[in-house]
Amino acid sequence: MKKTLITMTCLLASAGLSHAQSDLGWSTFDENKDNALSIVEFGNYRSFQYVELDLNLDGIWSRSEFVKRPNSMKHMKVNDLRAKFKRWDKNKDGVWSAAEAERAIKGNFRWLDKDKNKLITVTEMPRKF
Repeated sequence: MKKTLITMTCLLASAGLSHAQSDLGWSTFDENKDNALSIVEFGNYRSFQYVELDLNLDGIWSRSEFVKRPNSMKHMKVNDLRAKFKRWDKNKDGVWSAAEAERAIKGNFRWLDKDKNKLITVTEMPRKF
């Protein structure tokens, strides 16, 4: 998972670029083009999405940033997003850190990998995720 954290750090550093490219789908992150995402590829995908949530580009996410998302990510209800933020803010400090995001990525991957083959396939990936 070190590669995911390194990737997230790099993505945070280049956040301005990612704000301009918010329409990238998950298949863009399928580096080996096998129509499935490994944990590293999935980590890159989710990190890219999370960078988009950092509206003031300070490297952390407040609850208001987490809830006020770009149009490409507005498929969840505000109350559901608030509950998710509360659940993922493990230390309850009111902000979501890169370390907490990394734990969320790992948890999401385990949840999505229904057949436990360490890959998330097209059929396992929800349409809006």
